[in-house]
Amino acid sequence: MAKILVADDERVVLFTLAEGLREAGFEVIEARDGLQALALCQSDAPDLALLDIRMPGLDGLELARRLRDETTVPFLFFSAYGDEAMVKRAVEIGALGYLIKPLLVSSIVPTIRTALASSKDISGLQGALESNRTIATAVGIVMRAEGLDRPTAFERLRQQARTERRKLEDLARERVEGDKSGNS
Repeated sequence: MAKILVADDERVVLFTLAEGLREAGFEVIEARDGLQALALCQSDAPDLALLDIRMPGLDGLELARRLRDETTVPFLFFSAYGDEAMVKRAVEIGALGYLIKPLLVSSIVPTIRTALASSKDISGLQGALESNRTIATAVGIVMRAEGLDRPTAFERLRQQARTERRKLEDLARERVEGDKSGNS
């Protein structure tokens, strides 16, 4: 069951959305302002945050910037304001979607499910990219240490991983961390 954080300072909207999403099968945590939402995202790590744009404490846009920079929690916005400039700012920050109030839970559930699926895809791509970076860095370390060209260094690393029955990524990470501590 996906965990959704809903953040809105309007109690009626917060209650209606939270209850509707629970009925739709989601686990829901609630925040009445941006600071509370940030704290809950840091402690409870929801699968998705549904953020009102205008809230006390931290507004939705600043909250989203902090979520992007300090957590891995993806987010959607909802607001009574649908002007193009606001939507553009939301997209630039990294929002997976932008919904206009009033919200019917039955109408937003497909958007939430789509955002959850997209965030898993993005997370998987980020993981693969990070793994590739780690492996490429380790190959560079082997090239430098042993005076090899890139293909030979990669093959040497791959062969070592096979011999030790380890994942290439794990061996690469170990090499990179060892190089960092050796060069500190």
